[in-house]
Amino acid sequence: MLTQTTYSQRTKSSLSAGNQRHSQKSLQDNVYFFSFINTTVSNTGTDEEKTIFTEAVRRDLISRMLYMKFAFNPAMKEIRTTQQLLITLFSKIAIREIESATTLLNEIAPEVLQTGNKASKKYMSLGYRSVDWAKKVMIMSDNIQEKNYSIRIYEYVKAIKNAKYCKRYAIIALIENRIPPENKILLEKKGRINYNKFKTVKEFIDQYIPENKEKYNKIHSDNFYKIEIPPSIYDTLISNPEIEKIPEFKDYIKEN
Repeated sequence: MLTQTTYSQRTKSSLSAGNQRHSQKSLQDNVYFFSFINTTVSNTGTDEEKTIFTEAVRRDLISRMLYMKFAFNPAMKEIRTTQQLLITLFSKIAIREIESATTLLNEIAPEVLQTGNKASKKYMSLGYRSVDWAKKVMIMSDNIQEKNYSIRIYEYVKAIKNAKYCKRYAIIALIENRIPPENKILLEKKGRINYNKFKTVKEFIDQYIPENKEKYNKIHSDNFYKIEIPPSIYDTLISNPEIEKIPEFKDYIKEN
């Protein structure tokens, strides 16, 4: 009997400890995920996206409540459900952002190509490169193993960011194409134009794209992750989460 091979077994306490560590890391990840996607859902989200986002926020709040009560196993279950919802949400938004970025570039391209402005063509090229990269990252995200929830969502974040970069480049390309040469010389004498400043680009949109300034200002605000009409959906939910609308909530209250 002494020479017989023995194998270690995972006890309930070790499983709980593992769930505690995993829960803590996943909850930290979720803070970032909700913060990142909140503006896009609030500004341009479809009804379906807003519904998914709402359920995900409520389940995230429940998982935090369970974690604070040291109920790590049910907390982990809710975290997984939350991140499954986020995967669906981020995938839908990534597809939508890539499509809208491509459409925006294609709308601007004829005007830029007609004038042959070198700076505009350069920004258009950067835009197409960003949207192409977003598509590639999207494919990689879709093929990550299903259980790697956080990793998969982080990849969707990269795809969405690149789609938004594409829209930034598209707007800059149009602005560069429309600034009269004499104005460009005066602006450059004051220093290099900083297109990374929100206020600078907004002023250019109002001045050089007056016929579509409302449309482009909306895109511009979203590109800079600014809520167009506050409060955001997340802030509204936090002030009145109504987590009792989640069917499992009553059972969690009883059991924990």
